[in-house]
Amino acid sequence: MVDLPVHPSAGDLLADLSRLSDPGAGGIAAELVARLDVPGFGVGTVERAVLVSAASLEAERLGDVFVRPEHLVLGWVRAVEEGGVRPPGVPGLDVVREELQALMADRAHAEYEKLRPIPRPDAVRRPRTILLAGVPGTGKSTLAEALAWRLTAPVFSMDWQLGALVPFGALRSDNTAHLAEVNLTASVARQLQLGLDVIVDATGHRRETRRRWRSVTERLGGVFVGVECVCSDEVLQRSRVEGRARGIPGWHQTVSWEHVLRMKERWENWDDPDLVVDSAVEPPEVGVQRVLDHYRSLW
Repeated sequence: MVDLPVHPSAGDLLADLSRLSDPGAGGIAAELVARLDVPGFGVGTVERAVLVSAASLEAERLGDVFVRPEHLVLGWVRAVEEGGVRPPGVPGLDVVREELQALMADRAHAEYEKLRPIPRPDAVRRPRTILLAGVPGTGKSTLAEALAWRLTAPVFSMDWQLGALVPFGALRSDNTAHLAEVNLTASVARQLQLGLDVIVDATGHRRETRRRWRSVTERLGGVFVGVECVCSDEVLQRSRVEGRARGIPGWHQTVSWEHVLRMKERWENWDDPDLVVDSAVEPPEVGVQRVLDHYRSLW
């Protein structure tokens, strides 16, 4: 591979990598170094040519045509890792890559949280965001689809959005979760700006993700309805997961039970859901009616 051109923002930093932690010099790279919390980041002997080549590979992986400061961070970690001399406390390249994606997602979400609603003098009520969150097999998609028909509202599904990106090679292990969440945030924000209801069908296992969607909703003048979908019968839940074929273009038909168990472990308690719907004891029509009753109580 031919090395990529070094962007002016990264040129001076090549001579002194310690300046990557300087916000005035490193920009997003400085934020990344701060997140890594590694004292003396960049200290160590990495030849300029080796660093530029390693950073070029990282920039190309991210679809860029220049080596920028954040690529120097990745490139340095890559170089010391490949050289077998990674200093103590420096995380592996996979961790640093994901931290960069998380940082970019944080920045993107912050921009959506700055949006304001479009004034609509003819508006008769505030729009609603209905989040149906839960691990696979809890019935959230069934509930989302039924609500969509009753409310004539769009459903934005994490899996459908990810499936559309697969043919283009856009998904990687470090960016899939962050990309999915930002795409859903964008979809929610635009519908609310137009004064329209929106339904989100997503795992929503992280508190911060749920907080962001609530924040975006409320800042755009909407009302957030959080529904935690559960299934108290594990045998039933497993049979649903292993027996389904969802027919989502570009995406897998189902997931393994082991994946479900991992997601259960990663689930962060939801302190304030508006509703909890247990699909093991409540038929779909009962769950739908409960959500609708709550939805209408907020008019």
